Amino acid sequence: MTNKIYNQASKKYLRKELRSNSPASEKILWNKIRCNQLGIKFRRQYGIGRYIADFYSPQIKLLIELDGDSHY
Repeated sequence: MTNKIYNQASKKYLRKELRSNSPASEKILWNKIRCNQLGIKFRRQYGIGRYIADFYSPQIKLLIELDGDSHY
């Protein structure tokens, strides 16, 4: 039996809400890294276990978390 830890269905609504209401800093970065502009595919609001990362690239195993008011 395998436990799915990536993008759990139970947190799908939360991930969608975070994408819809992202702060300005996330929007700016997303416009720079989306659509393979750097030659690397990034995913936005990617679930890993009980956490949701702002950006994640499975290709190079890089996770980016931006700090902001939402973390207070």
